[in-house]
Order: sequence, then C-alpha cells, then structure tokens
Amino acid sequence: MPKKFSSLFSSRVMRLMFSIKRANMTKHFIRFSSIYCFLFELCFQARNALARTPARHSDALLFSPASYSPISGTPRSHTALAGSGKIVYTFGNPTLIGTAKWASAKQKKIDVKQLLRHKGATLDEPKSNYMYDCLRERCDIAADRIFHIGKDLCKKVFGANADDYELSQVDEHSQELTKTIGTICCDHEGPLDPSSTMLAGSDEARCLTVRLNFSKAKSAAVFPGQIAIVSGKNPKGDTFIVDEVFTERQLSPPTTPSLTDPLSFVIAAGPYTNDDDLAYEPLQDLIVYLKDHKPDVLVLTGPFLDAEHKLISENLTLAESFESFFEKMITSIVEAIGTMTKILIVTSHKDANADPVYPTMSVPLRKSYPNVHVLPDPSMIDLNGIVMGMTTTDIVQHIISHELAFNAGDKVKRVVNHLFHQGSFYPLQPPACDEMSFDSFLAARYAKIEQIPNILILPSDQKCFIRVVNGCLAINPGRLADNNGGTFARFVISPPANESEENIHNFVACQIRKV
Repeated sequence: MPKKFSSLFSSRVMRLMFSIKRANMTKHFIRFSSIYCFLFELCFQARNALARTPARHSDALLFSPASYSPISGTPRSHTALAGSGKIVYTFGNPTLIGTAKWASAKQKKIDVKQLLRHKGATLDEPKSNYMYDCLRERCDIAADRIFHIGKDLCKKVFGANADDYELSQVDEHSQELTKTIGTICCDHEGPLDPSSTMLAGSDEARCLTVRLNFSKAKSAAVFPGQIAIVSGKNPKGDTFIVDEVFTERQLSPPTTPSLTDPLSFVIAAGPYTNDDDLAYEPLQDLIVYLKDHKPDVLVLTGPFLDAEHKLISENLTLAESFESFFEKMITSIVEAIGTMTKILIVTSHKDANADPVYPTMSVPLRKSYPNVHVLPDPSMIDLNGIVMGMTTTDIVQHIISHELAFNAGDKVKRVVNHLFHQGSFYPLQPPACDEMSFDSFLAARYAKIEQIPNILILPSDQKCFIRVVNGCLAINPGRLADNNGGTFARFVISPPANESEENIHNFVACQIRKV
C-alpha cells in the first residue's frame, strides 16, 4: 500500500473511530476496528506478495516495442504451459540422437551463399521493382512453365518415345484413351472440388478449357496452377473423363553434403509473441535455451512483428518505427547469444516493416553484424556444402486447403512433392493469401526450385512435421508462439559415412521441442 494512501486512510479511520467513541457506539467501533485491521493486513500481504514475485525474465521487456499505449492486456505465462521443454517429434539415426551434442563446442567457419539467382543476381541485388508485370508477361510466363515442365513430364510418361508422341487438345473428341496437357484451374474462387476442377489447355492463343470428371480415376491430387498430363476420354468435347493424372517429373536426388565436422541447427518460425500482447515471451524463452545450447546455425523465419497482429492492426501507438524495433530485436538476439552462432533471418511478407509482396526482399539492417544474414523469401542457400531451402509463406497450408485429393497418400509428402515436381516454392495459382500480392515476373526468377535441397524449411500452421521426400529433409518447426505451447526444431547433421550415402536419415539427428 503506498505511504500517502496508507496515511490518508489511517487518519480518516481514526477520525471516524473518535466520532464513534464519542457517540458511545462501542459495539460498532469494535466491529469497524476489526474490519480495518483485516483490510490493512490484506493490503500488506498483497504488497509483500508482489514484492516476492520475481520477474519472469530479468529482461522481460527486452523485445517489446516502445509504446505510448499498453502493449498487453493480461500477459499469459508462456512457461507455465504443460510440456515446456518436451520433445514432441524425433527423427533420424537412433545412435546419433542418443549421442547428439545440440550445442556447438567451438566456433566454426560457415560460408553462406545464396543460390536463387537470375543471371548471377539475387532478388536483393538488382533493386527490383514490384508489380511491374503486365498481363501479357504473365501469359508468357505461364506458357513457358507449361513448355518446360510439360517437356519433362512427357519424358517421364513416354520415355524414349516422348518426341514422337502427339498430345491431344483439351477439347478434342475421343472415344478411346488419349492424353492431353494443361494447367489445373477452378471455375470459381476457392478450393477445388469434384464439380469445379478444370484443365486449361496449352494453346495460349485459343485459351481452351475442359471440365475434369474424376469418377473413373483410382487416385488423384491436383491443385490450381499445377501442370499435369491427363489420361482419359473426352466423348463430347466438354468433359474429360479422367483415368489417370501424371504430375511427376524425373528428379535428381540432392548431393550428399561434404562435411568434415557435425553442424548443429536451431530453427524457429514466427510469430514470436502471443496474439494478445507484444511481450515476446516465447522469444525470450528461446533465447534462454540458446544461451545454454549455442548452435552453429540459428534460422529465424518471420513474421517478427506481424502487421496483422491484433494490437498493431488496431492502431496501437508505438513510440518507435517498425524498422527501429526490428533493429533492436536483432541487436538483442546477437548480444544475448554472442557471435559464435551464424544467424539467418528470413523476411516475411507479413512483417510490418517488409513489402507485402511475394517474393519478398530482405529487410536491410542499419548496423551490420558479421554473423547475421538477412535473407529474402524464398531463399536457397549453401552452408558449407549443405543446401538449404526456406520460405516463410505457408505454402503447405495453402495447397492442402485448395487441392482436390483422394487416395493420394500422406498429405505432407504430397505437398512437398508438388513443390519439387512443379519446380517452385509457390506453384499455387492464383495465390491463396489475400494479404499477399504475387509478382509473377519476380517469382519466375527468384522462387524457382531447380535443385532438390538437402534441407527444406516449410513453416506452417499445420502440425509440426519432419519428412524425407525425394532425399530431402522437409521440416515444419511449428510456430514459436502458439496457444497450445510453441515449438522449434533442432537438428545435427554429421559427416556421412561415405560419399555415396544418399539416405539423410542415416546421418542426421532431429527433434522438435516445446519452447
């Protein structure tokens, strides 16, 4: 209880007690005196209890933006959630998992090389302008995709006879089995269903489409924007009765990493604060872990300050710019874990200080750090011989929510396969995210997957997962801030026993852990 309030409260009570005594109301005086003593003791205990309650972290406001208004209602105790520190997913060589050293014993020299380039330049280098692609360019880009992917599909389907086989037009009448090629599309906005799935032909001059009927197909997995060869019959010319869908090309497996020492990684995906405050408690919990388990590489994918966060979208008045707050956050992370760890920051179109366009250019830092690399979305990098692809856009959720699939196997493996066989980090067209503008011109240059990486980071609202698909280790670390307790991934890649080892399961130890 504050001294001034306590003194004022006591003086008023004493005056009242004196009045009561003079009025010979002894019985009421005793009763009121007891109530006063009880209230005073209660306030005293509450004050002591608050004094004894330690701050959750000594740097509890380390990552909170300066604000002219409250940044939180009633903060949730993130660490109080059941299962904090629990391992929720394990993958890899059991022997390596049992002996894995999640922390790096010494600083290693790690070179970071961006592989997503067009004519030698990265997305950030040419100072590209967004949204300058016209309708004609978009048509040309779509035609190029059909030509290049279609050619590879034909090689896989027809083998040595690919050049001799002539595909039918989508509207060509046929009573016998025939094959045609085109782009899967929907006749309305929204996800595909059995009655809305169509195939747009490859002849851009005629712009023909045909409705697909899957009643005779044993299995299928298609989504808008997918290039596919479809086998079946088209008796009337307006409905193609599908017998089989071919969407897979012949892919080369990733190159086995050439490592001399094990490399340890930690991967976390935004958001980094709860949806009802800006206290960044989950991020602070992660920093506590990183101080004790310094990895060789830390990958942080955005958003860091989500433009759609409830407090930001409701016009919370900040006392600093988004850019200043982001800079402060990165500085705090570097100061907390030191320079021994290589830190990779992947920008998100959801970040308040980034452009809401995909592909998303990296956010520049005013101060440079030797161990920090800010990367665009998407990115494909080389880390000492390990090829790692990463994106912050939830393409897994977007495809799953828009595809038509039946008897098609594991949905996660299916989606990752879609990315590889369509050769793109974002093959879904039109995009599923209303808040994201899609630049076809830049995506055709800087969102391509021309080689299968060793590691593919795919943050998603889907349940966290680890899968091996076409020799690539695909990881969804989950969201660091989650109502049910956030998660992050950690893994160690050891030098393969021999250069011909292709199964990454044999030389990796990977876990997903609750923060």
